[in-house]
Amino acid sequence: MDIKQVLQARANRRTRIEQPFANFLEMVQQCIAAGDLVLSGSVDSKVVVLIERSAVISTVTAIEVYYRDILDFIFRYCSPKFFEPHLKQLYPEKYDISDLLEVYRHQVHPLELVSAYQSFQNIERIDKVFSKFLSKGGLWDNVLQLQVRVKDSPSTESSFTHDDLLALKRLFDLRHELVHDPARSAFFTEQTVADIWSATSMIFGSDLLLTQVIQANRDPELANKADA
Repeated sequence: MDIKQVLQARANRRTRIEQPFANFLEMVQQCIAAGDLVLSGSVDSKVVVLIERSAVISTVTAIEVYYRDILDFIFRYCSPKFFEPHLKQLYPEKYDISDLLEVYRHQVHPLELVSAYQSFQNIERIDKVFSKFLSKGGLWDNVLQLQVRVKDSPSTESSFTHDDLLALKRLFDLRHELVHDPARSAFFTEQTVADIWSATSMIFGSDLLLTQVIQANRDPELANKADA
């Protein structure tokens, strides 16, 4: 157990606003802007590879942060009976008394350990974790079934596609390759920026779905406090 990592995650979370998707979108828009500059030839050739790598790695980091933050929202706002049945699967670690004393000294909530333990570095892991909170089917299956009406044009509907999911997977794969194969170059194309946009669509769909889940399973005590 790395208490320092848990405490750092807590400190970092406090610097972000209480809107996981808004935090994600702010960061990914910067990555897309950087990608557009690279493709337009507006970046100094001495740093272009660095900017390319940064745009991809930062996009995936933003995705990971989003899913960790939305998991934290489930723990903070949903009724315990909704998520407690899944905790042993999400966090199978066991500790001795010295570890528990360390947790107590630093006033770490057990659910902070669960959040910090998660790794959202591929679409399979994301699906495995969040499918536990859905009544039927996997996360991606449910997102792909969503239909979104466009504001001021109720007859127009937008949906999420399997191609969007494949784009998200390509980004995770590319990020893994860039981190573990730093010699790679000439990888950044218009398709890379298109993949970032498609991945953003899938995160948006996730947010629509998981926000509904949180609202449907909101802790009654929190709701009573809000109405008071």
